[in-house]
Amino acid sequence: MIDAIILDMDGLMVDTEPLSHQAWNMAVRPYGHTLDEATYQRMVGLRSDQSIQVVLQTFDLPLTADELYAQKNEHYRQLRVNGVPVMPGLWALLEVIEARHLPWGVATSSSRAQAEEVLAQLGLQEKCHALAAGNEVAHGKPAPDIYLLAAQRLNVAPDRCLALEDSLPGSQAAVAAGMLTVVVPNGRSPADFPHAHYILPSLHEVIPLLIDE
Repeated sequence: MIDAIILDMDGLMVDTEPLSHQAWNMAVRPYGHTLDEATYQRMVGLRSDQSIQVVLQTFDLPLTADELYAQKNEHYRQLRVNGVPVMPGLWALLEVIEARHLPWGVATSSSRAQAEEVLAQLGLQEKCHALAAGNEVAHGKPAPDIYLLAAQRLNVAPDRCLALEDSLPGSQAAVAAGMLTVVVPNGRSPADFPHAHYILPSLHEVIPLLIDE
């Protein structure tokens, strides 16, 4: 039995990974660098401080971690100003979740401010029952902290939660939290998720799990 749903945000609810990759490139390009796909793949699902370390270890930049973070975030904010693209099946899935009267929350590696901005752009800030962000926990994904915090804020035991993820670190975090974990890979997801309970092609295919549950 499932008593709550917890969704990742970037790459699962909204297709923001291309925007984030573009923002990172805008930050490093003035210094003669390009963030290739392989390097960006190492960053998907990670918290900002972890992603920054990947970039600083890859490139010789005359920037502190704080300066790099500020530059990337400003580019990312500008790219999101007109809204963010929604992943296929999100609205249909949320409709079923609400029809089942299941509380749902978000567990994201993004900062709380960024997550709140995206939820507001989607008109979901009042419908989301709980938000757990990367800058609110001691350890980012793949540690279970973010998912455990989301479950706590939903007032639901972790083993009664269904977690929806798209990334390797995120799905590992959800499994480590003791949640039934569904992976919905996108174009940037790795090929294998041997730890996941289900791997489905889109959010549309999550709906039968809730109807049959």
